[in-house]
Amino acid sequence: MSPGPLDGQVAAVTGAASGIGRATVHALARAGARIAVIDRDADGTARVTKEAEQAGTEATAFVVDLADRGAIALLVDAVLETFGRIDILVNSAGISAAPHSALDFSDEVFDAVMNINLRAPFFLIRAIGNHMVQRGGGGRIVNVSSSAAFRAAPSPAVYAASKAGINGLTRAAAADLGLHDVNVNSVAPGMTKTPMTAGIGGDEVYEQIVSGGPPENLLHRPSEAEDVANVILFLCTPESRQITGQVIHTSAGNVV
Repeated sequence: MSPGPLDGQVAAVTGAASGIGRATVHALARAGARIAVIDRDADGTARVTKEAEQAGTEATAFVVDLADRGAIALLVDAVLETFGRIDILVNSAGISAAPHSALDFSDEVFDAVMNINLRAPFFLIRAIGNHMVQRGGGGRIVNVSSSAAFRAAPSPAVYAASKAGINGLTRAAAADLGLHDVNVNSVAPGMTKTPMTAGIGGDEVYEQIVSGGPPENLLHRPSEAEDVANVILFLCTPESRQITGQVIHTSAGNVV
């Protein structure tokens, strides 16, 4: 087998047990990266770790609840102890909570969404970004945002705000890490078929949603998790070395 573009590199992927995170693990594994598979779902994490190994790479499962701020430093230490380095961080873990507006969310919903969607990426970038700076040689950080951060249309308000925060974090971190050859970018999916959205119905419901109303896109088809993962993979490869501080939209023109 010929070497992949990420041979010798180590990638830490959160939210890796399903959806975009799982598809990203598969894409990075095919490119030759060794993977730290991170999620709070123990069964899903074990399954995806095995899938990565079957693709021919080294992978280790780390079962962590990123809502626990104290667990993040321990997680990074454990990944470094296992692999010796981290070259790529993909912040894919996210929750949306039950439907709510800016007028009717609970304190518990606010804390739960912000802890996973925004605080955890902040703390992970602080820990892993400092590791990248100290070891030298650069690195790649990719955050998963959302088209909800850009639309003036009904969306779960706390979720939309958390993803808007991710965009600000992306740009600030790109500036802080740029001189150390660490690229920081986000991808912003639109309507994507993942376990997070699975409750809305079957394929025909997805197609209706992307064919009219606020989530409508120019292609009138929903994204697959792999569509987003392929863009994440590109942002981790040498071909994207001049791209940093950007939000790359994978919403099929829903946000332009």
